[in-house]
Amino acid sequence: MYTETHLYSGVSVMATPNKNAKSQLTTVRVPHDVMESMEEVKQAGESNAGFIVTAMRGEIARRQLNESGEEKLLSSLDEALQALSKIGEIGARAGSDIRDIVEIANDELERRQRKTKTKEV
Repeated sequence: MYTETHLYSGVSVMATPNKNAKSQLTTVRVPHDVMESMEEVKQAGESNAGFIVTAMRGEIARRQLNESGEEKLLSSLDEALQALSKIGEIGARAGSDIRDIVEIANDELERRQRKTKTKEV
């Protein structure tokens, strides 16, 4: 029995895996047009199995790269947000420190002005 997905992808539901130490035997149904296309692009002397294994490895690598690319993007976004948070904390602290310095400067200025006025009198 085939589901719509199996008919489209050409994978047999009744695949019979057979494993040994180095490989696994799998029986699959492949549409005729896919087989014909594979024959057209295979290199001289390349077996169907060699072509399929190479294609599978390439697809696995492509999908892993896509997944890790998304993870890298999310990780970079997290790092950027953490950096912005730290910048915000530093900015708040700097603002507070600047207000303290301005207050000290104003107090010192007023003290000196009072001192100058008392000398004039």
